[in-house]
Amino acid sequence: MKRNFVKFVAIAGVLLGGSLAASAAERIKVNVPFSFVLAGLEFQPGQYTVNESNAGVLTVQGEGRAAMVVTVPAEVKSSAPSSLHFVTDGRAYHLVAVQLDGEPGRAVNSTVYRDHKLSIGSR
Repeated sequence: MKRNFVKFVAIAGVLLGGSLAASAAERIKVNVPFSFVLAGLEFQPGQYTVNESNAGVLTVQGEGRAAMVVTVPAEVKSSAPSSLHFVTDGRAYHLVAVQLDGEPGRAVNSTVYRDHKLSIGSR
């Protein structure tokens, strides 16, 4: 009986820990009105789902394309509203950072020049 109780507590702990990690990941839907590049892939204007995991992995999916990149902490205030940050090299816009409501900003490595910001309304 005691052994079964210990197994139950262990399984409950694993399930609870897994659900906490899954709920901490953030997801937003956004309509991007212009083409952009992420991870060397060109994305057409359209509706995208942007996921950010606790480990800093950013996933962008939509319009028949998807890309995953590892991000690093960015100097964007955590009180800033949700937004995607793009820069251009004169030929294309590149997604370079993501800011989600109440979360620290995350940056994607990029070597482009002019800044363009697309703000997203609150959820």
